[in-house]
Amino acid sequence: MRMPGITRAAAAGLTVGLAVSGFAKVSGQEPRGRLEVSAAAFDDASSLRLFDALVQTLSVGGELVLASSRLDGQLEARTQQFFQQQHEGVPVYGAGVSRQQAGGATVSILGAIETGIELDPRPRFQSAEALELLEQQAGAAALSGALPELVVLQIPGGRYVLAYHATMRDLRTYFLDAHSGLIVHHESAVREQSVGAGEGIQGQRKKISASRAGGAFQAYDRLRPAEIITLDLRYDGRRFGDLLHGDVVWASSDVASDADNAWDDPAVVDGHAYIGFTYDYLSTRQGWHGVDGRNGRIFSMVNIGHGFDNALYAYPPLGPERLGVLAFGETEDGTALVSADAVAHELMHGVTLHSVLQRTGTRLLDTYRSVPGPSSFTVDGVVHECGRTYTWTNTIREDWQGRKFRFRCDEGRHVLVANEGGAVNEAWSDIFSTAVEFMAHEPPQGPLRADYLIGEDAKPAIRNLARPTSLAVEGAAASVTYPDAASGMIRFLVAVFEDNGLSIFSPYGSVDGENIVTLGTVHYDGLHWNSTILSHAYYLAIEGGAHASTGRTVTGVGPGRRHDIERVFFRAMTELMPPRTTVEMAAEAVRMAAHDLFGAGGDVFAAVDQALNAVGL
Repeated sequence: MRMPGITRAAAAGLTVGLAVSGFAKVSGQEPRGRLEVSAAAFDDASSLRLFDALVQTLSVGGELVLASSRLDGQLEARTQQFFQQQHEGVPVYGAGVSRQQAGGATVSILGAIETGIELDPRPRFQSAEALELLEQQAGAAALSGALPELVVLQIPGGRYVLAYHATMRDLRTYFLDAHSGLIVHHESAVREQSVGAGEGIQGQRKKISASRAGGAFQAYDRLRPAEIITLDLRYDGRRFGDLLHGDVVWASSDVASDADNAWDDPAVVDGHAYIGFTYDYLSTRQGWHGVDGRNGRIFSMVNIGHGFDNALYAYPPLGPERLGVLAFGETEDGTALVSADAVAHELMHGVTLHSVLQRTGTRLLDTYRSVPGPSSFTVDGVVHECGRTYTWTNTIREDWQGRKFRFRCDEGRHVLVANEGGAVNEAWSDIFSTAVEFMAHEPPQGPLRADYLIGEDAKPAIRNLARPTSLAVEGAAASVTYPDAASGMIRFLVAVFEDNGLSIFSPYGSVDGENIVTLGTVHYDGLHWNSTILSHAYYLAIEGGAHASTGRTVTGVGPGRRHDIERVFFRAMTELMPPRTTVEMAAEAVRMAAHDLFGAGGDVFAAVDQALNAVGL
C-alpha cells in the first residue's frame, strides 16, 4: 500500500513506532513497515489532525474502508467508527484504525496500517480448493460449512502472505498461503481458564438460580435477562466433544440437575453461581448485558473430563447452538476450576470477542510484534548464528522431528517476537476476573478473599497482579518471572521450517533482548506471561505505591474508588480497541478512556497515566 498525500517520513514522525523489517524469503512479501496510529485531541491536536487527514485520504483511495459506524455505548453524542485496511480489495487481516468522533469532529484515532504491501492479490486456488488443502494438511475437517476467506496476513515476525483462513475441528484457525498452497500459520480458537442452594469448592453455600423440570431442578437460570444454562457432562468425553463442536443439539438431559434443589456438586454450584455473579457485575456496573452484550444465552460445561486441568472459552461457532461456550475442568485432585476469578476470566474473553467484533467486524486478534535480538547465542553448549540451518530435535512434537529450520533473522540479528494482542486479551480477562471477585467476596466469605491473585481458590495462584515478579514462569530458566514492566516482556525466537515456511515459536527467548534463555515451551507465544504488564498497571491505578522495578510512584485512586478504574479499562476494550492491538496501543486506549470519562485534570486520569508510565508504557 502506498501512502498518498503524506510522506512516509512525516508519518513516521508521529507514530508510536514505525518498524521496517526484512527477512529471509520463503514465500510472500517481506514487510515494508507498520504505521501505528495513536492520537487524541487532549494530547496532541496537530497529530490528530494529520492522522485524520490520512484516514480521509486513504478512504477516498479505497485503501481504508469504513467497516462499521455506531453510537458510543457509554457516552452521548459520540460515534465509534472502524476503517478496515484493504490491499487491492483484499482485507489486511485485522489492520485498520478506530476513530472516535464527537459532534462530527474527530477526538481520537487508534490503530495500525501496514505500509508498502505489493502482493499479487490473485490466489492460485479458489476457496473450495483451499478448503481441501487445509483439511489435508491440518488433518482435521472444517468446523462449519463456510468456505475459507481470503486475507493479507503478516505472520509472526515476518512476511506478508495472501492467505485463506478457516477454523477447523481441532479448535485451531489455519492460514493457507494462497500462492504456495501450504499452511504457514495457525492460531487457537479457544481462550484457556427458582432459587436453590449448594456448597461450592471451598464449602460456602451459594444460591442457585434453577428451573423445575420433570420432577427435578435444573441449573437453568431463567430469572436473568440472559438465560444461563450449565451443562453437566458427567465426564462423558464423547458428549463433550459433540457439544463443543456444535455437532449435536443440547438436550434437557445434558443440563445439570438435582432432585431436591439442595445442590451437592461444587462444580455445578460455583460454575453456575459465578456466571450469574459475573452477569450481574457486567450489567449493573458496566452496562453490558451477558457475554454478547445483547442478553444472548450463556452456555457452560462442567465435569468435562478427569485430569482436564484447564478452563476455556471457545469462540463461536463452537459450542451449543454455536454461540460459544465456557468449559471448566478440574485439578489433579479433583477440585473443579470454577472459582469466581476463573469463571469471570473465561466469560470476559467472550465479552472481549463480541465487543470488538460488533464494533469493527473483526474480533481482537493475536498481534505479533518483533524486536531485534543478538546476532548469535549459545544454549546448552550449542552456538546458534543467523543464516544457519538446523535440524529439529525437540521431543515435544514428534511430527517435527528431523525437519530442517532456521531462526528468523533481520539484518544479521535474530528476531524476538511476542504475541502482544494475546497478552492484552489475557490482561483484560484477569482485570475483570479480579473486579468480579471483589464484588463477589466483599465482605470476605470464610476462606474466600477478594485479592489480586488469579486462580488461588482452586489451586496455587497462577498470576499475581500486585506483585507479578513474585511468580516464576513454570518450566523456564530460573531467572524468568512474570513481568511487571514492558522492559521485562518475554519474547521468543521464531523458527521457520524450510519445507513449508511454517513459523513456530521456539523454546528459546529473552527478557532483555540480548541474553537468550530456555523458556521451556514450544509453539507458545507468551500471551499469559506478558499479560501482567497491563494488569499490574490496573492494580497500581487503584492501590498506588512505588513500582518494584522502575521505582516510579503512583498515586492510586484508592480501593474505595476501584470502580472508576474498572470503568476506564472496560471502556478501553469495548469502545476503543482496534482488532490488532499492541501493549502500547492498549495503554493509549486506556488513557483515551480515562480522558473520555473523567477528563485530563482529574485524579482518575492522573492515576491511570502514572500507572502506565510506571510499567514503561
